[in-house]
Amino acid sequence: MNEKDPASQPVAAAVRTPAASGDPGASEPRGRLSLSPRNLNRLRIVLTAVTVLSILWYLKTRPPFHASDLSWHWNRFIAAGLCLPALLALRALKWFLLLRRSGEGVTYFQALGSFLGALALGLVTPGRVGEYSRGLYLPQPELQGWRGAGLVLLDNWNDFLAVLVWACLGWFWWLGMPGLAAGVGLTLVFLPVPLWLKGAARVTDKLPSRWRFQTWIQGGLSAGLRVPVGDWLRALGVSVAAYGLEWLQFAALLGFLTETIPSPVRLAGIMALVTLANSFQLTLAGLGVREGLTMLLLGREGVGSEAAVLAAFLQTALNLFLPALGGLAVRPVALDKKASASPPEKR
Repeated sequence: MNEKDPASQPVAAAVRTPAASGDPGASEPRGRLSLSPRNLNRLRIVLTAVTVLSILWYLKTRPPFHASDLSWHWNRFIAAGLCLPALLALRALKWFLLLRRSGEGVTYFQALGSFLGALALGLVTPGRVGEYSRGLYLPQPELQGWRGAGLVLLDNWNDFLAVLVWACLGWFWWLGMPGLAAGVGLTLVFLPVPLWLKGAARVTDKLPSRWRFQTWIQGGLSAGLRVPVGDWLRALGVSVAAYGLEWLQFAALLGFLTETIPSPVRLAGIMALVTLANSFQLTLAGLGVREGLTMLLLGREGVGSEAAVLAAFLQTALNLFLPALGGLAVRPVALDKKASASPPEKR
């Protein structure tokens, strides 16, 4: 690994041990996280507790619903649950397409493990910024730093573009042809990702060189620019397909709860608008905001508020909570390696 390459510097490089600093007499600063296996296990336990307690808190504080007002077609709930493996497979494939030319020997299952491993941290951080730690779950050193974080940025950008594509249906449902034209125009503005990355790189070059984060940002942007256009377009297509499957899953969840379901095209446009409005999540996994927006927009289609809110929550539980809990079993490879190189903890 080239230590002068900012894109290959580990995200955890700021956490150094005395041995790594070259000063055997230096003492470890207080309050700094010791990356031992014991502390890694503690971190996973804390993340598990926070996730589970947050779910329980939400279930306890949300308004009660009347079960008699819902349909309870369990075969449709099973169909929605069966969508989860396919959704995870598509998300991992999208991530793998961005990784495969950036790291030597990256496999699909490594991409899947890194995607799942960072879900829990992303779930409990504002805006899901914890997902930028995906590189720490990969064995390739060149992807464990800002290069990996830059690829996560590109992955999220692809998701944003995919939602914009589906949101065009929502704009058309809401505002007619002017809304459709505005949606297509907005999509075309954000579509040329390489141009946006190059523009951001030029702006970063003008920042004072003494600012350390300039090097970090340049490393992340350079990683995005190294991805071949063909791989990026394939990843974008997979993202569009994944969201299409997600809207079908939501239709199944609505069918589980109520007989009133909008047409597939209208429902896809509505849920894309909900996802777009909740892009910058300020609450845990966007809980509360997503349910409120879903209730508001589906109410215009005659869907009852209880069915809309519960369907939105069930989809979040299926697609985020369950994979995040499973992802806690994935060990961050980069931190484990650093922990094994560190001296034993003093008691």
